[in-house]
Amino acid sequence: MPKLYSLGMALRRLLAYGAIYFLWGGSFLAIRDLVAIAPPFFSAGIRFLAAGLILYGVSRRRRTARPSRKEWINTALLGGAMFLGNYACLFWSSKYLPSGLASVLTALIPVWILLEEWLIFRMGRISAQAWTGVFLGIAGAGLIALPSGMTAGGLTRPSLVLVLGTLCWSIGTLSIPRLALPKDTGTSAGMQMAWGGLFLLVLSGGAGEFSQLALAWQRWSWQATVSMMYLIFAASIVAFTAYVWLIGREPASRVASCAYVNPVVALAVGYGIGHERPTLLQSFGAVLVVAGVFSTIAFREVKTETSLETAA
Repeated sequence: MPKLYSLGMALRRLLAYGAIYFLWGGSFLAIRDLVAIAPPFFSAGIRFLAAGLILYGVSRRRRTARPSRKEWINTALLGGAMFLGNYACLFWSSKYLPSGLASVLTALIPVWILLEEWLIFRMGRISAQAWTGVFLGIAGAGLIALPSGMTAGGLTRPSLVLVLGTLCWSIGTLSIPRLALPKDTGTSAGMQMAWGGLFLLVLSGGAGEFSQLALAWQRWSWQATVSMMYLIFAASIVAFTAYVWLIGREPASRVASCAYVNPVVALAVGYGIGHERPTLLQSFGAVLVVAGVFSTIAFREVKTETSLETAA
């Protein structure tokens, strides 16, 4: 019986790692396909409002503690920083960036977290190897962004906007241990997603996207429905639940490997399914970013470990 239990746990770990590697890695192509039809802020808002309400509802069904007023306020702050700030930038940038390159730039989140821990929160020193990772990551991002010039249709402006979004996510991540949040992870995550989805829909209305919905509905297809369902259920609920389960049972540094595995998966999916063909220079930049993120995670030296998940 113990052997059977051990085998079952090993299988669950394998499935959980598969979820955060492949479901998150594949989400970037789903985002690209969705924003080709629907307005970006509206699409992101529907994704996270739906996923957040489902997660929160499931948590309440398990009779978890009712959130306090302070917890509602704090989850709203995190929802604004991590889901409004990051995903507004990601979904908008995905109108112009190939999905594989978008995933590579998003993978810079652990690099920003390391720098913010050292520069803002004074949480420890950075090793020479981790500094190498920081410089590799930034250099790789530059190679991805620079070839196409300073136009919205090129890569520079969308790349800079996406980097801004990753900074928002990293700041929110470092704020989590400092805020009073619901003890149940599903409740907390659901509230953050729901708040973020609500804020994104408000932004969508302010940006005039509601006037585009009729045209989007005319162009809607079964592929767009599949992309939205994938983002809500597979990438937001299943993968996040797997991530939380792993965090409680595996070393954080091992779980954080998704930060450099996701771009590899996304690049492969974009190449094989999305017919994306990055230039040789962009491909070299992607290799630098992945190597830099790996070095940053593997050799980080700070006093407190924080969440390093990729935003996808």
